[in-house]
Amino acid sequence: MKRKFSLLIACLLIVWLSAALVRVENQRYALSIGMCRDTATGFIDFACLDKVQTRTAWWWHLFYALKI
Repeated sequence: MKRKFSLLIACLLIVWLSAALVRVENQRYALSIGMCRDTATGFIDFACLDKVQTRTAWWWHLFYALKI
């Protein structure tokens, strides 16, 4: 029973960390190609970073984050 619980916790932790990694890789790529720059001031638009989708699917973010 204890082993199953530990495995469940490990799986949930992997899913949670993968979701965070996907979000950060999406924002990193958006910043690197200049998608979220305010054209008037040149500063970073943080509201844009929360909404931007730089690749077609979440697994591409995970692939590129783990590849680097």
